[in-house]
Amino acid sequence: MGTLHIPSNLPKPTLEEIRSCPIRSRIDNIAIKTGLNPPLIDGRDMILHLSDTPSTMFSYIRRAIRRLRPTWVVHTGDLVDDVKLEFRPGMLDLYQKKLRVLLELLSEETCGTILLTGNHDHLQTLLEMTENTSIQVWSKPGRFYIGSFSFKAGHTYEDVINDAAEYNLFGHSLEYSTKIDSSGRFFLNGLESMHLIHMETGDVIPFNYPPGTNDARLERKRVSL
Repeated sequence: MGTLHIPSNLPKPTLEEIRSCPIRSRIDNIAIKTGLNPPLIDGRDMILHLSDTPSTMFSYIRRAIRRLRPTWVVHTGDLVDDVKLEFRPGMLDLYQKKLRVLLELLSEETCGTILLTGNHDHLQTLLEMTENTSIQVWSKPGRFYIGSFSFKAGHTYEDVINDAAEYNLFGHSLEYSTKIDSSGRFFLNGLESMHLIHMETGDVIPFNYPPGTNDARLERKRVSL
């Protein structure tokens, strides 16, 4: 009996096809609940914010971008968070190897991309690897405007608290949680969850990182008995 091979160029189901097919929808709902798939959201008018990403979730980032189709991706630093360069500068080669995977998948997509450097990133490497791409690299906090909303992005909460914008994106530490202050300004901690921000309505939709992300951030490894 011959082996049945699925063509590599077989088109993936669209969001509409998944919604309309009961079996696909049921399987997809299970994958969403377990964190294996991003939510079933059309993000074409949205910004995707994430932060402190270990290399173990790079394939998930690819799925999330292709599924959600955000207009912008804003990453607030520590791009390869399982390589702690601040503490282990001798691991630069490993950082470069893993960073290349992330940058390649971001370059494949049509969304705009802003990458901020964190305390475990290497600015010179990042600038060299993105030199011939449309990816923006920020080495310090910055502001940007989309539609009628103002945004400020930095790696830490301290980077965004002074002269805060309407939407303030950061990561690095869980010391400061996501909140809306008394002036109605959003402070979104990308370490807690990923965020979709609608560019016209301003609505914020948080969703969880895939299972094992925090363990990878903390460099916890499973030991087989």
